[in-house]
Amino acid sequence: MKTIYFLRHGQTELNRVWVHQFPATHLSNVGHEQASAAGEHFKDSPLDVIVTSDLTRAQETAKDIAAVTGTNIVSSDLFVELRRPRRLWGVSWAHPKTIWIMGLLYLFAGRPHWHYADEENLEEFHARARRALEYLANRPEQNMLVITHKGFMANLWGRMKHDGMDTIAQYRRALWKNLTIGNCCYLKATWTNNGVDDYTLAGTWDVDGRPTCTS
Repeated sequence: MKTIYFLRHGQTELNRVWVHQFPATHLSNVGHEQASAAGEHFKDSPLDVIVTSDLTRAQETAKDIAAVTGTNIVSSDLFVELRRPRRLWGVSWAHPKTIWIMGLLYLFAGRPHWHYADEENLEEFHARARRALEYLANRPEQNMLVITHKGFMANLWGRMKHDGMDTIAQYRRALWKNLTIGNCCYLKATWTNNGVDDYTLAGTWDVDGRPTCTS
């Protein structure tokens, strides 16, 4: 059996003020403190590897944690946040442009192959989440810490609870799960290779409770 902790990156100045982030957004001073506290939280856990999103805020979180735990880091773009349209980067979540574009993305979430612009659509998001879980299941390590992002964690949370089934209703429920995942909060999950539904995810995933915050 594998034990995997999915942890959201530390605070950035942009997510603190509810602005769509750039790929190269850095942690704030508070974010670095949160990441170091997360390192202390996991210091005595038997971590074999830290797997991190390759976005800057996740990379910096992983490095701060590894500085405390001494754990090796590997990067994968499978664990990046839901890719929103580039034209939203640096725009407030309260701006009319955000409300209009995000409304369209939500409205047409169930339309196969639909794109507003250069964003990742729901079909692609589901497929990447599935690949991410398969990637972890196929790694040799038994104890992993995964540094990722709020929206992607919410997606994985629902996916693990429902053994990989893809539905619009699950996606929309996952949007509400976003509200419960703070910076440097984590979900504890387990994986065994005894699959329940062979036509969905290989093996069986189980999520332990709700997000736990490390600081």
